[in-house]
Amino acid sequence: MKYLFLDFDGVLFDTLKEAYIICRYAFNGTNYNANIDSFIYDKFYRYKFLVYNSWQYYYIMQLLEENLSDEEFISKYYEYMNNRDKISENSFDEKYYSARNDLMKNHNEFWDNLEKPFEFLYMVKKGVKDKLFVPIIVSKKNKSAIEYRLKQSGFEIDSDSVFGKDELFNYKTKPEFINEYMNKNNIKNSYFIDDNSNNLLPCREYPNIKPILAGWGNIAIGEKGYSQEECINLLLSN
Repeated sequence: MKYLFLDFDGVLFDTLKEAYIICRYAFNGTNYNANIDSFIYDKFYRYKFLVYNSWQYYYIMQLLEENLSDEEFISKYYEYMNNRDKISENSFDEKYYSARNDLMKNHNEFWDNLEKPFEFLYMVKKGVKDKLFVPIIVSKKNKSAIEYRLKQSGFEIDSDSVFGKDELFNYKTKPEFINEYMNKNNIKNSYFIDDNSNNLLPCREYPNIKPILAGWGNIAIGEKGYSQEECINLLLSN
């Protein structure tokens, strides 16, 4: 059986609309139900790859209204990152997670329609049923939201195999956490599937973790990852 460490957003579920609606609310108080400006949303989609912690959305949101080239947008984003306003980003992050909890508890029907599973989830689910894969979720999303979505999609996974924002908080990178988990559980080799290459790069330090870039997620401009079918074929062939 092959151990699969799986990101959630952009790998198992298309969660971009949920992220945008929550970001919009956290940044300027925009109502959840307000119409989505397709031009701004497309920009949000295009630059989502820059984000691997929710507080970073604060800086993305500041730039969406500006008329910038890709190079200018990315350069200005990193300027913000090098001169962080931690008070404002922490306030944004608190509002971000509060809004998600509010959506889950008080606007459940609306929230349920914001995220859709990728076909890849069902491919992995079949591999688990056939005893080919052991799935472990490693995500910066809050654990309760992950478990809710997995249960809703009929993907039965033990709670001890789901690691979210709080569980990963003290680790610099996901591969650092994965390596520790593998050592504790005597796992010799594994695969780590994520749609953000920044999360995959630290795998260079851990040769027993094979990184796979999920090309169906929000990958960087100019990058090419594996398709869902290519990823499954790779996992089955090795």
